Amino acid sequence: MVDRHVVQARLGKIREYVALLHRIGSLADEAAFVRDPLVYGNAERYLQLAIQAVLDVSNHIVADMDVRLPADNKELFERLAARKVLPVRLSKKLVSMAGFRNILVHEYLEIDRHRVYEVLRKDLADFDRFVRAVTKLL
Repeated sequence: MVDRHVVQARLGKIREYVALLHRIGSLADEAAFVRDPLVYGNAERYLQLAIQAVLDVSNHIVADMDVRLPADNKELFERLAARKVLPVRLSKKLVSMAGFRNILVHEYLEIDRHRVYEVLRKDLADFDRFVRAVTKLL
C-alpha cells in the first residue's frame, strides 16, 4: 500500500516549491530574469526540487503496484497513465519535465534561461495537476 505520509509530505513540498516559483516568476520580466543570477538561480533550483519530488512520488506509487520497475522516466509515467493514476496528456508532459530536470542537474552549463522563464510562465500548472491526480489516489 502506498505510504500516505511519504506521498503527502512530498506533495506538500511540491506545493511549497510551486508557490515559490510563482513568486519568483512575478519578480521580473523575462529580460531582467535572464540577467539576474539570484532570480534565475532560485527558479532553477526550485524547479529541480519540484520535479524531483514528482519523480519520487511517482516511483513510490509504481513500486507499490507490484510490477516490474520501470527502466526510465518515460516508462514510469506511462505506467501511471496505464493504471489511470495520471491522464495520458499529463504523463507525456511529465516525461518532458523529467528531461528538463536532467538538464538542470547535469547540463547546468548550457541552461537556456529563457526556457526556464517560459516554464515559470506556462508550465507550473502541471505540478498542480499532478498533485490533484495523486491526491485522488490517496
